[in-house]
Amino acid sequence: MSVCITGMGCLSPAGINCAVTWNGLQGDDAPELTGLSETGQIVFMAPLSPAYDSNGRLHRSVDLLTQALDEALADADLNVISDSSRIGVCIGTTSASFLNDMDFHRKLREHLVDEKSLKRFFSGNPAEYVKKRLALGGPAMTVINACASGADAIGIAMSWLNAGICDIVIAGGADEIHSVSGAGFYSLGVTSQHLCRPFDRDRDGLNLGEGAAVLVLETTESAVRRKRDSGLYVAGYAAAGDARHITQPDPDGCGIERAIRNALNCAGLKTEDIGFINAHGTGTIHNDLAEGHAFARIFADKSPYFSTKGKTGHTLGAAGAIEAVITAIMLRKQQIPGSCRYQHQDPDIPFRPAAAMKITAEYALSTSLAFGGCNSALILKYEPNPGGTKL
Repeated sequence: MSVCITGMGCLSPAGINCAVTWNGLQGDDAPELTGLSETGQIVFMAPLSPAYDSNGRLHRSVDLLTQALDEALADADLNVISDSSRIGVCIGTTSASFLNDMDFHRKLREHLVDEKSLKRFFSGNPAEYVKKRLALGGPAMTVINACASGADAIGIAMSWLNAGICDIVIAGGADEIHSVSGAGFYSLGVTSQHLCRPFDRDRDGLNLGEGAAVLVLETTESAVRRKRDSGLYVAGYAAAGDARHITQPDPDGCGIERAIRNALNCAGLKTEDIGFINAHGTGTIHNDLAEGHAFARIFADKSPYFSTKGKTGHTLGAAGAIEAVITAIMLRKQQIPGSCRYQHQDPDIPFRPAAAMKITAEYALSTSLAFGGCNSALILKYEPNPGGTKL
């Protein structure tokens, strides 16, 4: 059963909010804020507003999340909450709440943890932070499933709504650039010293990024009651595992293919119903091959696919949520930006990714692949002016 998207907030290297992010996806130039990691790899940084910079009192992931959260709440007109017990929180991440506080772990090991360090560490749990900040009484879950975390958080939120556990769920993802994740990707040899080129023949790795995205999801009944039906919906979700390798996807894309087909079944759709695909598209050799093979088997060349990571970088646990928001914006605008910096077709990928173009689409697919062979697929729907209302 579809659930309504009544509010969205997004902060990424492509822009400081949803509108600026959309504008930032156009063209092949690099994001405005780029830098080099300790290992000399290009990274994309998010333009965090000074108003949300806690100056170390909180973790950067939480600061990023707060900025996206406030945009989403304002978009959904959810600043005044009447029944908090029916509102849940589900946030995906990789660094927040654990990997991004090495100083705490160092002090813990040396038995030198003080009250301030302890409070800061516990403030890093993004779902609990949102629940406490908004005084919510519903369930709260932080999802840590590597790079599929943001997409999985949205899928879990959808299940809570369809099961009647909640009327509203605040769902999304947040992640910061951090030395632990940076060193991990560098050690695997999958980061690039150049601007990434998803699906291109000459791609040589990913660029890490950071950011956050939040979606306010509601049951149809709740959205109608609040007069907030936007015409945007989460129509389907599924996850599937490769069970093949700890870091590499199945080279034939069998896991992501199962996730996509199951998401189509969840939404009651056929392959031809998908107007476009916002791919995970990291710019690594193995990820892009796996997705390219899966897309070719499922859709042939009937549904245009592309990646936005040339503009956002790979935002890890936030990626699935950021790309869900971007996909929703594309559906609303009926336009796709194409794959940034794509030039040459990889002979091992049957079909080329799409260039920027106008589209006519009711449904779109957003895919996420993660370490451990985890694969997730989200299907979003756009129905212009449902019931004459507009977000």
